[in-house]
Order: sequence, then C-alpha cells, then structure tokens
Amino acid sequence: MKCPECNCMNTKVTDTRVSLDHTSIRRRRRCPQCGYRFSTMEVYCKTELIVTKRNGMEEEFDAGKIELGLRKAIKTDEYSENKIEKIMQSILQNIYANYPKKISAEMIGQFVMVELKQRDPIAYLRFASVYKNFHEAHEFEQEFRNLES
Repeated sequence: MKCPECNCMNTKVTDTRVSLDHTSIRRRRRCPQCGYRFSTMEVYCKTELIVTKRNGMEEEFDAGKIELGLRKAIKTDEYSENKIEKIMQSILQNIYANYPKKISAEMIGQFVMVELKQRDPIAYLRFASVYKNFHEAHEFEQEFRNLES
C-alpha cells in the first residue's frame, strides 16, 4: 500500500480489525520513510454488481469510490476513521440488500447522502455540494435550510 503522504511503497500494517459483521477489515498503517500513519479498509465486493452512470454507461461496482467521496467530505482525524468505516458498512449493506445485480450511480449517491445527513451534517453539505453540482451560493443556502428543517 502506497503512503498517501510521501508515496513510499513499503508501508507497514500496525493493527488489523475485522468489522462486527465480518464484511470488512480495517488496517492501521505506518510509513517507515516519513512516519505518516493512515488507515485502509478492505471491503468484500460482489464483482457482478453493475453501476449505471448518469450518462448511461455501465461499469463494475467499486466501493473504493464511495470511500474516496466520504474521505473528501469528512474531516480526517482518528475519530473519522471509525465514522467512515460505519458509514461504509451501512451503505454497502443497503446496496447489496436492495440491488444485488444492478444499481444507478444516483442511488449510490442517495445512500451516501442519507448516511451523512444522519451522522455528520457538515460532511453532508460538503458531499451534497459536489454531488448535486452546486454552481451558486443560493443552492448551498437552500440545502442548508433543508437540513435545518
């Protein structure tokens, strides 16, 4: 696993934890070159799940894209790693339980927004501003008002 700080390819696993439902593994890692500490998560992915993109194209489901979006929305600190793991578990459970073969990218985004809205309103607003493609400040204000009510 490459260090996100210095790109060193020799990171070391310092801790491994299996999720309560045994569907994912969280690994705490340390870079021997720069000392940076970070976490990764391995998630079971059904390869036959297909995602239909907004433009109509289809591709194989990649849970890593969800995690990347969550990491951009949630401020990263030690507490956020557990938050990301729990949100990922919930989203993946919803996806696999309700869409075993095919799902739209829009539906995945909705699952992410529901989870963030319940658990971290600030991260929800960050994610929504990108996901809903806000172009003007009043769109952000409107989403904030909707969140408050």
